[in-house]
Amino acid sequence: MKDIILKLEHSNSVQTSLQGCKIQKIISSISPSTFIKLLNVADNKVNPRIATVNKITKSIHETLEVSPELFWFKSKGILISTESFELLDRNRVKISLSNLDYEGIMDGGHNTFAIATYIIEKLFEKKLKSWDDTKEFWYNNFEEILKKFESSKELFNFSIPVEIITPNDEDGSVEEFYDYISEICSARNNNVQLKETAKGNQVGYYDYLKESLDNKYNIIWKTGDSGDIKSEDVISLSSLGLIFLKENDLLPNDVKSLNKISIYSQKGKCVDFFNEVLSHSDISEEEKGKYVLNSQRVKSALDLTDDILHFFDRLFVEFPNLYHQAAPGKFGRISSVDHKKKGKAPFGTSSKLSDYQYSYGFFYPLICGLTSLMKYDERNDEVFWKINPKNLDLSSLDLSQYVELIKIVNFDPQKIGKGVVFYNESESIFDKID
Repeated sequence: MKDIILKLEHSNSVQTSLQGCKIQKIISSISPSTFIKLLNVADNKVNPRIATVNKITKSIHETLEVSPELFWFKSKGILISTESFELLDRNRVKISLSNLDYEGIMDGGHNTFAIATYIIEKLFEKKLKSWDDTKEFWYNNFEEILKKFESSKELFNFSIPVEIITPNDEDGSVEEFYDYISEICSARNNNVQLKETAKGNQVGYYDYLKESLDNKYNIIWKTGDSGDIKSEDVISLSSLGLIFLKENDLLPNDVKSLNKISIYSQKGKCVDFFNEVLSHSDISEEEKGKYVLNSQRVKSALDLTDDILHFFDRLFVEFPNLYHQAAPGKFGRISSVDHKKKGKAPFGTSSKLSDYQYSYGFFYPLICGLTSLMKYDERNDEVFWKINPKNLDLSSLDLSQYVELIKIVNFDPQKIGKGVVFYNESESIFDKID
C-alpha cells in the first residue's frame, strides 16, 4: 500500500455531509515541500483530463513568479481522493494512494502540472511540456529535487489549497466512496466542459474496447492525453456492431436507434448512443461507480471493431482504384481531391499510402454497409462476420452504381457522406457478396 503523510498548513477540521452521505472532506493547504513529496506518490489517473501547457498553466506560472502570496487566493488548488485517511498529531494526515483508478489527484491537474513544471524550471532550468514527461522526471530525480529545493526554499513562497475526499468511519462508507467517486470527479471537472468521451472513459464505458485495442492503436481516451487517434472516431465505428444489434431487435427496447449517417457526420450522437448501450442495466453491471460490460452479445459486437478499423484503412488506400475500375474518369481530377499529396491510412494498420489525399466522406457509406456482412448466432448469443472485411477481396465489390450516384451529387463528399441513398446502395453492395 502506498501511504503518505501530508503536513497541512491550515486547520485540518473534517467536514461531514449534512445529508447523511458516508463521504467526508478536509479542506486545507500544503506547502511546496509537501507538494514535492505528494507528487512522488500521487498520480492523476483518476482525473478524466490530462494537463498540458496552455494559457492556464502559463497564467499559473506568472502568479507563482510575480505574486506567489496570492496563489492561495486565486487557485482552487488540488483535489485528492483517498480510500484511507487518518488524522495524526502536529496538523498531519496519513492517506493511501494505492488504487490509481480511484485514489489520486481527481481535479486540479493543471495546478499540479503547472506547479511541478515551475519547480523543475527553477531548480533545473529545464522546461517540460507534458504530464508524462514531468512525472517521469519527478520519479527519476526525486532525491535531487528534494536536495535542490532545500537550498532554494526562498524561491517558492506560496501555499497550495488542497481538498481531500475520503470515506468516513461508518459501516459501508468505503463501498459508498467507490460508488460515488467517479461521479464526483466528473462533476468537479464539468467546469471545463468535459467531453462526453472523457466522462464515458471515466466511468468505464470504453474499458472493454481499450482492453482489445490499446496494444494496437494509439487512441486518445482522456482529454489532453497523447495519441494520434481520436476516441470518438473509434467509438463511432465500433457503434456499427451495436447498430446491427438494434436493427435486429437484439438490444433493450428503451435504447434509442442511431442513424448510420451519424457515424460520418455526428460523432457526438454515436458517443451518446454507445454510452447509452453500455450504461444499460441489461448490458453492464455498475461496480464501484464504474460500469462493467457483462453482455456476451455486446462484447462480440465490439470485438468486430478491430476488423472495421483495418477495413477503413484498406478502403481509404484502395478507393481511388476501385473508383477507376467502376467507371471511366480520373479520381484525381475531382476538385475536392488533392492529387499532389499522398494519403496516410488514418488508423495506422497499413503502411501503404493512397495516391491522393481526400475526404473520407467518399467512402463512409461503404464502411457502414459492413452491417450486411454481420450475422447473429442465437445459440452462442454472439455476432460474427459472414466474411471478415479485413480479408475481403475489394475488387469483388461492384461499385458501378455507387460511382454513378457520386456523379449525380457532383462529386461532393459531404453529400455522399450524408446521403441516405449511398448507405442503401452500400448495404446492397455487401448483400451481394457470397
